[in-house]
Amino acid sequence: MKLRKSVIATLVSATMLAVGLGASAQADDNVVKIAFTDAPTLKVGDMEIYHPSYAAMLAFKGAFEKSTNGEYSVELYPNGTLGDAASTMEQMLIGTLQGSTPADGALSAFAPDIQAFTVPYLFSEVTVAYDVLDGEFCQNLFNDIAEETGIRVIASYDNGGFRHFTNSKKEIKTAADMEGLNIRVMDSPVYLKLIESLGASATPVAFLELYSALQTGVVDGQENSAVTTLGASLNEVQKYCTLDGHLLGLAFLTVSESWYQSLDAETQKKVLIAGEEASIAARGTCRYAESIAINTLSEEGVQVYSPTAEELETFKVSQEPVIEYLKTEIDPEVVDGLLGAVEEEEIKAGLK
Repeated sequence: MKLRKSVIATLVSATMLAVGLGASAQADDNVVKIAFTDAPTLKVGDMEIYHPSYAAMLAFKGAFEKSTNGEYSVELYPNGTLGDAASTMEQMLIGTLQGSTPADGALSAFAPDIQAFTVPYLFSEVTVAYDVLDGEFCQNLFNDIAEETGIRVIASYDNGGFRHFTNSKKEIKTAADMEGLNIRVMDSPVYLKLIESLGASATPVAFLELYSALQTGVVDGQENSAVTTLGASLNEVQKYCTLDGHLLGLAFLTVSESWYQSLDAETQKKVLIAGEEASIAARGTCRYAESIAINTLSEEGVQVYSPTAEELETFKVSQEPVIEYLKTEIDPEVVDGLLGAVEEEEIKAGLK
């Protein structure tokens, strides 16, 4: 009897353990983990606001949890607690993470065709960029990336606004004014070709060393969004800013394609709708942050200049060298397709 009771107790315990493990596994299956490399907030002047990517994550969390009636729980991991962008995307591919928020540079390591967005002066208006990102061309591109890489883009937005030139030597109104300046760039062929085609010298400098390089005159200027320029206090060592908007750095909310495909059709739809909410939240945050940053730069003593349409045209000599380079590195049809999509949206917007 004791033996039988012992066997029964063991079987019951084993069954309960199996049930518990099953419930735990099921619960884990319903936990969506999304990682982000930076802090949740950034300081813009006297304001502290959500980082655009964190705003996207929060919006996705709220929308997805609500639409699934709490069946799914979304956990957010900012501050690089789960690794850098490359690491988090690798974790997505092996299934330990469901989502990540890479900028275009990080995503291009997995999906090189994203580099097409580095064509200088591609977007004349941010609204055109959003229409292109939400349009048929980019949705097809994102689907192709999901199939080829296992990473699905569900939200897209800019990473704090257009990138502009600053320097400590002189006011820049046209491309001719770039001549003689030494501009810090990221160590990227696209950025080197962009600067050199404008008649300036390009010097790669690590971002953490940028302030010192500007302060000591190793380089005369740099290019970044107003948000980044202000956030790194570069306004302290830069006198002039030209709002030329040569590039619109992008960022994305991505999810694991294997996780996405494991969901039923109705839940997949809810993921995409939550992704749309994430895009809206991040884009709104970007516009707010950019406007505050530009105003603050001016208030802090930086001479901010906005070129006329005619003056901006002079900068576009940088397009062709970059386009030619990109067509040797990625699918030329993607480059041409993107250029065509931009032109189509500009025509719709009455800009052409």
